Amino acid sequence: MLGLFKKYDVHLCPEVRGRILDNSIPVKGLTVHRWLGYTDEVERKDFTITDDNGEFYFPEYNIRSKLPGRLFVENLTVQVIYVCVDGENLALWDAVLEGINPIEAFNKKLVSLNCDLTNEQVDFEFNNESSQRKHNATSICRWSEDFTIY
Repeated sequence: MLGLFKKYDVHLCPEVRGRILDNSIPVKGLTVHRWLGYTDEVERKDFTITDDNGEFYFPEYNIRSKLPGRLFVENLTVQVIYVCVDGENLALWDAVLEGINPIEAFNKKLVSLNCDLTNEQVDFEFNNESSQRKHNATSICRWSEDFTIY
């Protein structure tokens, strides 16, 4: 019964660092949007602007919530990071984080978003260290490590 009133730390998004290029040329002054949705249905939005090198940064985002202590609550966070170019939203990161704790595989990807606006937006999967089930995301970004595009 006490779990219903307790507040829990809920991790919504790790630190995000990235770089945006257009045909390998850094894009300065581009607005990068971050939208986070959690089980509480509160939308959390912020944005940043790319610097002279096309680099951008978002701090880690955590909240306190009573929801994890309730029965039958599925703790999911939707993470969407995107840019709007010529009226089209391009996903730098679009994924669902399961649970309330940071996931190391997400942390690794989100601290190194290497994006080129000419890249095709793809759905891909990558390893989940804690289970056999893979993580899934959508992005125009690429990483040096292997992932499966589908």
